[in-house]
Amino acid sequence: MALLDIPAEELGRMFKNRLWEVIGVSTILNLDLPSMRDEDEKLRKRFRRKSRLLTSENEDLIQSGSANPERYDLVRQGKLLRMGDYLGAADVTEKKLSKSVASGKAFSVELEGEVYIPAFFISPILHHNDFAKVIRSLGDTSGWNRWDFFTTPTEALGGSTPLQFLAIKKVKPVLKAAAEFAKR
Repeated sequence: MALLDIPAEELGRMFKNRLWEVIGVSTILNLDLPSMRDEDEKLRKRFRRKSRLLTSENEDLIQSGSANPERYDLVRQGKLLRMGDYLGAADVTEKKLSKSVASGKAFSVELEGEVYIPAFFISPILHHNDFAKVIRSLGDTSGWNRWDFFTTPTEALGGSTPLQFLAIKKVKPVLKAAAEFAKR
């Protein structure tokens, strides 16, 4: 009943922020959301439910993303958030985010002139000081190279991603892998 007292706009914003937090965690855990979505679609068809996966809000983005579909898929999946969406979900100001990026506590990526922030920065399962150490150890690598480093399984970590190791507080192996990555 308490939820009914919250204005619809605020409730939607709260729901959206939690959803982005969950997507950030799924990125950390390297869950294969597209295959899960495909399985869900098979189940829907079995029960003859119709589902529209795209919203009119992101159809234009996906169509314009044909030049680089893999990166636009990250935006469509919610793994990368537009700056404004991130600021709302993380409850920070643009000035504070800029300071975090400048000091190496966070990073951003750019896609066709627009700045995006990885959703995993919202996740409560990552210790932000450990994250900052790793980002700084990557040196001057680009945002996209940093994204690749954190989200790609590596042999140095036994086939896990650096995000997965950071989630279980194993920082030293990630720092070592980051130093090797930065040398390339």
